[in-house]
Amino acid sequence: MRYLLLLLLLIPGAILAQDHPHYTMFMYNKLLYNPAYAGNKNMTSINAAYRNQWTGIEGAPRNFSVAVDAPIGSYMKPFRRVALGLSVNNESLGVVDNTNLMGYYAYRIPFKKSVLSFGLQAGASIYNADYNRLNPADQGDNILTGSIDNAFLPNIGAGIFWSSDNFYVGASAPNLIENYYDKENKTLTNDRAKQLRSYYLSGGYAFKITEDFTLQPQVMARYAGNGQYQLPMNMDFNLSFVFFNRLMLGATYRTDNTLDGIVHLQATKRLNIGYAYGYSASQLNGYNNGTHEVVLGIDFVKDLNKYINPRFIRPF
Repeated sequence: MRYLLLLLLLIPGAILAQDHPHYTMFMYNKLLYNPAYAGNKNMTSINAAYRNQWTGIEGAPRNFSVAVDAPIGSYMKPFRRVALGLSVNNESLGVVDNTNLMGYYAYRIPFKKSVLSFGLQAGASIYNADYNRLNPADQGDNILTGSIDNAFLPNIGAGIFWSSDNFYVGASAPNLIENYYDKENKTLTNDRAKQLRSYYLSGGYAFKITEDFTLQPQVMARYAGNGQYQLPMNMDFNLSFVFFNRLMLGATYRTDNTLDGIVHLQATKRLNIGYAYGYSASQLNGYNNGTHEVVLGIDFVKDLNKYINPRFIRPF
């Protein structure tokens, strides 16, 4: 049964669905989905994430990412309009291994109480797939045979991000180019051998209930398609409770019947760490032991006295 489930994950379309990374704690990994988020904290930030999905199923997805972003110019300036970023994300899924390398540019326009940012990104994926390990020819199916070795798939993306101290709204298309995974041997018919173009919408609001307690609902919607082949829209609905600007406890419901619990701690003014556990109520429920995810963030603060009341716990 485990082998059958893995094979279902690896059929055309399931592979394509995994083309762009997904993390439960998307609120701490916004740069991976929207280049316009670069520089949003007004300081240099490094964020790392690890996700082990559907533990107990051999070959289930695993993700690891590191992203860094910063506004450009002297930190003594009241506002820096240009920001840059860089990210590396690796995902392994059965016989597939995909590494994304992306650079980001954002131009930020300040208003009285908010910032509007426009972003661009460019980079490439290094895609590998060893279909020989599936032995599909033994079942009379010669489509998934051979392998794809270090396929270089360049891509570009764009986004917009509007935020203030208590809200954010973002929209992006992080991979606009629909590359063929195997340019030399397009054995999969029509558009099913192409990457999926992805679209993201996200938003959140911070309701300050008391001086030490904030309620933060957030949502992220994602859609992917490449002409003839479409995937259903998928959405995350998150509700988080923030205590003393330090501790966040939250829950996320995803429309693929997944429920996640999140705990995030601002350990110091520079260091934050979070953990999420996901429970799947889908047909995979009886075959896996849940999903685990960890995030670690480091903020390079030039003047600690400037951040006596830090905004760091606020994910936007």
